[in-house]
Amino acid sequence: MRAFSLYGYVVYGFLGDVNLFHGRAHEGEMHIGVEDQTVRVASPEHHDTQDAKAFAYVRPHDLDVRRYTHGEEGIVAKLTRAIVVGPIARLELIAAEGDSPSDEQIIEAQIPASQFYEQGFTEGETLVLTPRKARVFVA
Repeated sequence: MRAFSLYGYVVYGFLGDVNLFHGRAHEGEMHIGVEDQTVRVASPEHHDTQDAKAFAYVRPHDLDVRRYTHGEEGIVAKLTRAIVVGPIARLELIAAEGDSPSDEQIIEAQIPASQFYEQGFTEGETLVLTPRKARVFVA
């Protein structure tokens, strides 16, 4: 692992929980996901990068969460657990990144409890996630 990759992990790990996403960086954008479940994250610091392996750290509160509708762009995931603690709803989701169950990725998201109740999200439901903010590193 390169020094800057390890540094990114240590810094973000120190600040709290983060989600790690793998993808490809190309000309100032990182593409996360597979096939029709792709989302683009701006990474202007990598504007010269050409189709390189990359990873992004996204904090749970930096994920937009909404109900999935067919053809919607984003990271499609199944809600496996929801815990409401005061004004925050903590969501645990599973997104498949490949063809086998071992490729499943657990994603943590935090949304306002009011949004959770208003949307009526239920465990087992399919949702779509979009990072609002990410820290991208090229491998």
